[in-house]
Amino acid sequence: MRIVLLGASGNAGRDIARLLAPSLATSDTLVLAGRSQERLDATAAVTTGPASVQLQTVDAEDDQAVRRLVEGADMVVVAASLPHRVGALAEIVAEAGADWFDTLLSSRGKLATLRALEPRLVDNDLCFVTDGGFHPGLPAAMVRWAGGQLDTMETADVHGGMRLDWRAETLADSTVREMLEEFTNFDMTTYIDGAWQPIPWSTCPTIDFGTPVGRKSCVPMYLAEMDSLPELFPSLRRCGFYVGGFTPAMDYLALPVIMGMLKVRRLYGLTVRLTRWSFSHLANTPPPHGLVVRLAAEGVLHGARAVATVDISGEDAYLLTAAPVVAVLRRVLDRSGRRPGLWLQAHLAEPEGLLRDLSDLGLDVQTSVTSA
Repeated sequence: MRIVLLGASGNAGRDIARLLAPSLATSDTLVLAGRSQERLDATAAVTTGPASVQLQTVDAEDDQAVRRLVEGADMVVVAASLPHRVGALAEIVAEAGADWFDTLLSSRGKLATLRALEPRLVDNDLCFVTDGGFHPGLPAAMVRWAGGQLDTMETADVHGGMRLDWRAETLADSTVREMLEEFTNFDMTTYIDGAWQPIPWSTCPTIDFGTPVGRKSCVPMYLAEMDSLPELFPSLRRCGFYVGGFTPAMDYLALPVIMGMLKVRRLYGLTVRLTRWSFSHLANTPPPHGLVVRLAAEGVLHGARAVATVDISGEDAYLLTAAPVVAVLRRVLDRSGRRPGLWLQAHLAEPEGLLRDLSDLGLDVQTSVTSA
């Protein structure tokens, strides 16, 4: 089997390679591809396992170079920050007859582009997995786990809290631009009383995530993976994903200015510089660092009120991105979790197995079902 990891020179790509390599076979080949030979060498240094590892520098903007890269591939993992290249890359991978797995920024545009390919994917027995990572990627899978524990589920809220090293020098230009794209399209829609609707800032919850993350004001963040949950669990009255990870100065001073500047195209270069400065001086927090994704679902079990909870945590944002990808990717590669068509990671994953795999891959996973 030939697996191509495009974006292996990035931080998330490095962790995907490191976590995936031990599960591959001696007959497999893992191709680490990216722009920087130096960074590819660094990724190769932590990628150990029985498979053959090859390095290939490539410009993902060059269609012909990408075609040569994916020729003969069975799986192409796209971990590079290239949202504007989704259509071209997906087309090239589909033409090569390879499966696909991406950690690209989730957007309605990306999903529409990939969904247009779905009839071809089914006809050609190809499996494309998108919205990989932890947000998106984990919240809907966590809700599905809780739905399997309760007889009926009425509320399911997932909160993500982050305390990170946001120093600008640790962020690639592509990552900063991806963040700005996310800010531009930020959607505060959540599911309340039977309808998807935005909620006002004044009603956003403050969650205590414990040490080291602490208390964070969390805002709702629309995730496509949550759309089908009310249909899957008709008893749901409230369901959503909320996230908080910056300081008050970043939330209430810098972000409103940045989001306003994003509306003026000619200010984009200045907006990138302001974003870097803000992350370094306003958003950054000293150690210890950590991330938590927490589900609390309420409903009924055996005729009594009950609560199902999941906490998934780690110290490194890139590990929290890479581990869910690798957990699901391994099941696709061994075909136990592979299905033709287009899938969101959170929908393709089998929840019980996913949580076990995340623990094995180095994250702290805690679950409980208790009386309310």
